[in-house]
Amino acid sequence: MSDTHGKLALPDSPTHPLVRAAMEHGSLDPATLRDLLALQREYEAGEARKLYRAAMVALKRDMPSVVSRDALVDYTGSKGRVTYRHASLAGILDAIVPHLGQHGFSHAWEPSTDQRGVTVTCRLSHEAGHSEQATITAPIDTSGGKSPAQGVASTITLLSRYTLSSLLGIASADMPEPGPAPDEPDPARARKACSKLAAFGLTVDDAVGFVGKPVGEWTSEDITRLGAWVKEGKEAK
Repeated sequence: MSDTHGKLALPDSPTHPLVRAAMEHGSLDPATLRDLLALQREYEAGEARKLYRAAMVALKRDMPSVVSRDALVDYTGSKGRVTYRHASLAGILDAIVPHLGQHGFSHAWEPSTDQRGVTVTCRLSHEAGHSEQATITAPIDTSGGKSPAQGVASTITLLSRYTLSSLLGIASADMPEPGPAPDEPDPARARKACSKLAAFGLTVDDAVGFVGKPVGEWTSEDITRLGAWVKEGKEAK
């Protein structure tokens, strides 16, 4: 059932058939009434789950499955310069919130801190009454010379992105694929990066000169930094 805008219409107070029959029968003793109320609550919860899942299917047809990188991080830390692009929380929300509202969804985050670091729980709720949640805990991000408060805020933002993305089944273009650690050589990714240089009017020698080491020694961090450099050069033209 849907309205004129394609959104699933909510049923009017769904009633379990046994509950309806008992109510039509007449007066009920307190014990029977309690059992019927429990049965009705369980029935309504099941109907709400069905509507949630049906609305999620409709949402996924409209919502982007991948959100592009719209923010640049560039700082010098204890291990040298760190440069990469990522999908910001604001960028993700801008891409998906209109679709959430159209399909009856809303979201909220609950952050907390303890000795383990920062924990963020994201709850995705549907107007029919059902909700689901995802929780992630991570150490406080102290990179880039952040103050303790800035580190907490940065970690909350990061975990907010990933908990919501997890519930919705979407990816941001910065989500890492399995592979070598950031400071280890990544020959496969290096070869792939080199194969794309010509499209930007660059040669392997240009890239080697920028990175400062032979292609076979490029790490994931080197390749990410190279990608940001190539992108900046393209945007500047």
